[in-house]
Amino acid sequence: MWKTFASLFFAVAVAMLGIGIIAPILPVYVQTFSASGLMVGIIMGAFSLSRGLLGPFIGRLSDRIGRKRLLLAGLGLFALISLCYSLAGNVWQLVLVRIIQGAASVMVTPIAQGYVGDISPVGKEGRMMNLFYSSMFIGVGLGPLLGGALADLWSVHAAFAGMGILSALSLVLVAITVPVDHIQAKTRSHTSERMTIIPLRQIAKNDAVKAILIYVATRGFWRQGFNTFYPLFAGPVLGWSSLTIGYVMSGYFIAGGLFQIPFGFLADRWPRSPQIILGSFAAPLLLLLVPYVHSLAWVMVVVFSIGMLSAFSRASILAIRTELGRSHGMATLAGLHGSAFAAGQMIGPVACGALVDLFGVTSAFPLGSLVGVLGSLGVIVWLRKAARTVG
Repeated sequence: MWKTFASLFFAVAVAMLGIGIIAPILPVYVQTFSASGLMVGIIMGAFSLSRGLLGPFIGRLSDRIGRKRLLLAGLGLFALISLCYSLAGNVWQLVLVRIIQGAASVMVTPIAQGYVGDISPVGKEGRMMNLFYSSMFIGVGLGPLLGGALADLWSVHAAFAGMGILSALSLVLVAITVPVDHIQAKTRSHTSERMTIIPLRQIAKNDAVKAILIYVATRGFWRQGFNTFYPLFAGPVLGWSSLTIGYVMSGYFIAGGLFQIPFGFLADRWPRSPQIILGSFAAPLLLLLVPYVHSLAWVMVVVFSIGMLSAFSRASILAIRTELGRSHGMATLAGLHGSAFAAGQMIGPVACGALVDLFGVTSAFPLGSLVGVLGSLGVIVWLRKAARTVG
């Protein structure tokens, strides 16, 4: 079990490092095409369009035919499409590149999460899934530092090439070290029974699933709104370099990666609802401070705190999702999770971009905070309904 876990952990960390590379530079790169704030939001959100549409279906396909072959296909496509950023000649070509890359990513992270859910022992869902989740945050967290350094030393095109190289490396790692999963092995056996797949409509009626989807959708909204427009605030307003912005973008993800592991243990030992409520309210409220903090040290404190509080609530959300996955399909729920998050990521930059065109770049942060708080209220409602149903 641990050998497979370690292989998936490092492979996904490397793949996420590639994704994180472009976080501090892509919004600025898009503006070289004379894009408006709304167009910047559309390009950033296009990545999530295909993720949102394909997530549940790719997840269900993985629950039927197995994980590894889809992982390999996604990583291969990711490596190829990374090269197309430098070849794009206008904003609409960038939109297409982002859509294809989103489709590739939905074959990587949700499928790998499904694999980890399969091998998680009963009663240890929180610690196993959160330990694995830390690989994604560590990879994405270190990526902006590498991307900012590559852009400052050479050019944005060096960062795009780095993303492709790391994706290819992850592909090789998975191909060599990750064994065929038990689902794929069963499909090869004539004596094995076919896995029962619960209809999506029935899954969507589960109140706990509704709480999870509301949580991740609103988090996707304010996180991607911040990721899109903070570089456009810190660069022109504060005069910071790509590398400095990379430090800030990394702060959130590094905090998430570090605290995801201990909070995963807490999710298995303490009541989960209070942890979800505290973290889900406090994290977006801190966004209100962002436009007023101009010192790098204090910005890092704020962003690190947001990442820590997000990990506190997310740890319990992932534990609940993994438990439900045993009966509803691990990758199916991971795909739904990814789709809801992608929907928030898609809508967030567009809504924030429209507001930025009207009121300036700082307006993106209070909008994200408001959506995050409203989402937390929805999470409380559906968690209480779920508790009453179980009781």
